[in-house]
Amino acid sequence: MINVSTNTFGARIIGIVSGKGGVGKTTTTTNLGTGLAYNYHEDVIMIDANTTSAGLSVHLGKYSYNISLNDVLKGKAHVSQAMYSHPSGARFIPATTNISSIDVDPKGVKKIVNELKEHVDYILLDCAPTLGDESGSGIDASNEIIVVSNSEWPALLEAKRTIEYCKKKKKKLLGLILTKTNPDNIDLLNDISKNLGIPILGVVRADEKIIESIKKRVPIIHSFPYSKASEDYEKILEKITEEKYYGKKNIIRKVLAKITN
Repeated sequence: MINVSTNTFGARIIGIVSGKGGVGKTTTTTNLGTGLAYNYHEDVIMIDANTTSAGLSVHLGKYSYNISLNDVLKGKAHVSQAMYSHPSGARFIPATTNISSIDVDPKGVKKIVNELKEHVDYILLDCAPTLGDESGSGIDASNEIIVVSNSEWPALLEAKRTIEYCKKKKKKLLGLILTKTNPDNIDLLNDISKNLGIPILGVVRADEKIIESIKKRVPIIHSFPYSKASEDYEKILEKITEEKYYGKKNIIRKVLAKITN
């Protein structure tokens, strides 16, 4: 039994993808997912679709759990048993951190998404980096795609390959999020958008508070809500929801900022 509300229109299913690791994909997933839940009161489930190298749960402050996405994919548990709550109001389904449990067929992710999509507002899939069976299954399960990259050419070249793959799959591309990038460098942004064939959804500036937020295991929009990167993620959320966000609720954010385990 899935303890979720009923959504007449079905969820927006957004895959968060990158061409290579280390560009801020999981950081982006957690900030968008918890931001949608906390700022916009949306019913959100984040899924770690990286079944062989889990990272989503660690970013959200949960280090151990009895049941994971891998157990569901193996038929050992129901999806509701692998769902965990975050203080922001979002929920998440972690992949395993147990090396003995990584041998699963990631194509089953789509079936899980289909089971959930009529009951929530948003499903965000933190897809595996690089192109392969894992990332492909996350992309296949998604209706919309956000590509994350920094502005270095090796990352952009891999992002371009990922974008081309998504276009072949006829997925709706919401846009590119550039991390560690100066938003005032308009010429650079225009060149990247033109060369990759995708609009810029947002730019997240380099911010030392991001490292601190990852160490605290609390997304930066909650742990450092007035930081540069937090402001950037909130602008991206406004584009995704097409709604303006007014005000920061300091009391709950202070609680979130104190969570380190």
